[in-house]
Amino acid sequence: MFPDFVQWLIHDARIWVVDTARAHPYWIFPLAFVIAFSESFIGLSIIVPGTILLIALGGVIGVSHLALLPGWAGTLMGSMVGDWISWWLGFHYHHKIVHFRLFRQFEAHIEKTLQLFRRWGTWGIIIGRFMGPLRGVVPLVSGMSEMSFWRFTLINTVAAGLWAYVLLAPGAEILRRIVP
Repeated sequence: MFPDFVQWLIHDARIWVVDTARAHPYWIFPLAFVIAFSESFIGLSIIVPGTILLIALGGVIGVSHLALLPGWAGTLMGSMVGDWISWWLGFHYHHKIVHFRLFRQFEAHIEKTLQLFRRWGTWGIIIGRFMGPLRGVVPLVSGMSEMSFWRFTLINTVAAGLWAYVLLAPGAEILRRIVP
């Protein structure tokens, strides 16, 4: 059963996102928001293949000759909301979070992210944004490390904006030039 579920997430979810975006181009913003939120929120980021879905969404933007801005803004805002909730959980519960049943399975990711922070400091937020397994854990660890909300938000906004562009723009720009 588990492999079928994984297959659905990777294959069928991508098809559903592409078909929905093509049929309803004004849904690009909310689709990007939900996908980016699920990719950025701790726990969901392990389950949802957000990177694949956002790259596919970028392709739909390019083929449909739609503006990149709504998809980019939805991706940025969705990832920021997911990150803020994860930051709050880390800030509020600190290191007690690894004792919660839901977060025990992420203990290795949390430890790797703490090492990333010890080595790179706040640059770890930008680096972690581009590292799939750590993406959802970085905001949690930022909160656990008692980084101020506004400092986290400033650095994370830059990282999330770059990440959104890197995922959406290549498919959008390449396909826009290929497809008449």
